[in-house]
Amino acid sequence: MRVNDLVMGVVMALIGAITVWGSRNFPAMPRQEFGAGTFPTLIGGLLMLLGVLLALRAWKRGDLGFSWQGEFAASRVFLCIAAVILAVVGYLLLAPLLGFPVVAWLMTTLMIGWLSSGRWGLSVLVGGVATLLIWLAFVELLRVPLPLGVLERVVY
Repeated sequence: MRVNDLVMGVVMALIGAITVWGSRNFPAMPRQEFGAGTFPTLIGGLLMLLGVLLALRAWKRGDLGFSWQGEFAASRVFLCIAAVILAVVGYLLLAPLLGFPVVAWLMTTLMIGWLSSGRWGLSVLVGGVATLLIWLAFVELLRVPLPLGVLERVVY
């Protein structure tokens, strides 16, 4: 069964509102322009905005019901869950050695390529762009150090 965009948009907007509400009293950090609640508030605000846009688009199209998209194998669901767990464990083990950029790009590329039934060109591109954006957000914007691993000799 596929849940329509109206329901998913409303759910995402509610999750965003709960996130913004929950992070409103996070303490300020000493000598920092941004407090601990900045990032959750930003993510919650984007969830609310995009959830409302998704719901409005579905409402405008008149897509208000549920539709069956066919059966799915339970083994495929468990395989996907196992792949995500394996990717997290692999990241924890490999990131200190190989570095965030290498491991994140590799894992993202492999997961997208596998889940998109072999669209490897797209997965290489999306993996690279996603890794770059995450790197810029955490290292440059939020000043959170991510391990460079083997790239440390290249960068420094």
